[in-house]
Amino acid sequence: MLEERQTQIKNPIWVFTLKAQRFVMFVSSIAFTAAVFLQVVTRYLFNYSLFGIEEFASFAGIIMYFIGAAYATHERSHISASLVDTIFGEGRITAGVHTFTRFLAALLTIYILVALWDLLVFTERMNTKSTELRVPMIFIYGTMFVGLVLTAFYFLLETYDSLRATISHTSAEETDK
Repeated sequence: MLEERQTQIKNPIWVFTLKAQRFVMFVSSIAFTAAVFLQVVTRYLFNYSLFGIEEFASFAGIIMYFIGAAYATHERSHISASLVDTIFGEGRITAGVHTFTRFLAALLTIYILVALWDLLVFTERMNTKSTELRVPMIFIYGTMFVGLVLTAFYFLLETYDSLRATISHTSAEETDK
């Protein structure tokens, strides 16, 4: 299903965005893992703590989580606990509930985006920096914002696909093909 949809994606901007997300996830996960490993080794083997390594690991983790959430939403592999499929099986009711839940997820993501936008504006005005590494926080919050924008966009696409499935009374998997 996903592989078929991804082979149909021809728009170079879309392809670039997906490749950039995969690259950022790869680099941030390597950086996060290396930072945590380095911190554990230095702390427990050498009884020494590296300055700023915990903050760096937190930043790498935040980048990994938010860009990863966007990519998981694109792949439609995000966490979903739906009993509706089990109770009602395939059909218009199930498709309608899926449309509603995806729309609700998009709305909640957009709501968080609005709050994050206010934080971005405040951060830019105050020129806030991180405590240890003195990294401008606009970079961290900006990454969170980009991840949430992509997540909201992908949730809206999912909502559209689910709405089409509800109207045409087909499963969402069939509309992906």
